[in-house]
Amino acid sequence: MSSSHHLVTGATSGIGLELAGRLLADPTCRLVVGARRPEAAAVLRALAGPERLTILPLDLASLASTTTFAELVERHLAGDKLASFAANAGLQITGPCRLTADGYEETFQANFLGHAVLIERLLPHLAPGAPVILTASGTHDPAIRAARMFGFRGGLFVGADRVAKGDLDPAASVKQQGMDRYATSKLCVILHVYALARRATADGPHFIAFDPGLMPGTGLARERSGLERWAWSNVLPVVARALPGTSTAQASGAAYAELLTGRAFPGGTGLHIDFTLAEVPSSHDSRCEDWQDELLRFVERVALER
Repeated sequence: MSSSHHLVTGATSGIGLELAGRLLADPTCRLVVGARRPEAAAVLRALAGPERLTILPLDLASLASTTTFAELVERHLAGDKLASFAANAGLQITGPCRLTADGYEETFQANFLGHAVLIERLLPHLAPGAPVILTASGTHDPAIRAARMFGFRGGLFVGADRVAKGDLDPAASVKQQGMDRYATSKLCVILHVYALARRATADGPHFIAFDPGLMPGTGLARERSGLERWAWSNVLPVVARALPGTSTAQASGAAYAELLTGRAFPGGTGLHIDFTLAEVPSSHDSRCEDWQDELLRFVERVALER
């Protein structure tokens, strides 16, 4: 029985953990996971033994860690190809702007740039037609009602260099700026998916942006204040059931698995898919090919510098 290698980031909790469980339910799956704290992945480790599950250290807010992780993945594959890649890890910071050691705004680097550099590094190791799914968010679109209700006003793409520094709208409150940076990082994800799909060859990977829906109760709010974290985990999951555009880790993880295994939208590329497995329109800004190309050039430049 032949095996297939899949790569997932952000698989220690939330939809990533649900996704990992569904992938590992297939005995032919060999899963490689990038985790900020591999030692804290007890729930994930319980899903499979080391012969089928490999957890490697990965801090997406560090280009040195990202590059080392790519090298470890290459070594682990030993000439095999990746059947799929889920770029799922992310964070949301509502406090003041924080720059990483690399000089980039942390939300932008952790949610977008780190994954983008990984894709550039791992492209030669992806099997023909491999699904590459990047976790997006409805917060990127100012027209999404549920996102507006939670204070998001859409992504603000003001040029790749400014976005990379977190310099979006200095007139906004500190909290709003943090929410803008999160939404903008997700806008960058979608811009990048479209750019990659336009660049890809016929036998290359297939790129999809996946909107898992708003999911109160997940670990996304770990950077929020104590009261906000408590409300996100205990109050909003109940309230959100009545809101359109909300989901659960279980439902979104199941949809993610359908995309990653190619059971849903086989061969599809340059798509924006939501947690109901429907192709849905992304924002008007995300369709700007000039911005897509600018962002792709930025990523290629950063990747070459590593």
